[in-house]
Amino acid sequence: MKNYVSLIILFLAVTGLCIWDGIHTQKVFDHMESESSAIYTTLLSTEITDENLSTRINKLNDYWTEKMDIICISISRKDLQIISDYLQYLCASIINESQDDAITYSRLLNYNLIGLNQTTGINFLNLL
Repeated sequence: MKNYVSLIILFLAVTGLCIWDGIHTQKVFDHMESESSAIYTTLLSTEITDENLSTRINKLNDYWTEKMDIICISISRKDLQIISDYLQYLCASIINESQDDAITYSRLLNYNLIGLNQTTGINFLNLL
């Protein structure tokens, strides 16, 4: 009987961790996807030298840096590295004041976030 109780507690703990991780990962990717899309749209109409834009990009970079370590519980760091790379390229574009590079990297960032969100998200196709 003690073995069953231990197994049930362990099963509930692992299930709870999986559900929490899935919800947290989905929340982070949704936020990253919406912010990167907004940054891309803003870059199309605003100059790269705009202070609000650079602040927004740096905040997104800080957010990703903070959340990436937690997401690495369920997703390989190798799969997440492309997002970090494009964010760093986008930050470098701000420093270099390169509008074309910033547009390119923000679009690539958004595209990769959408793909990663679809492959790791909670949806019917992934449950199959």
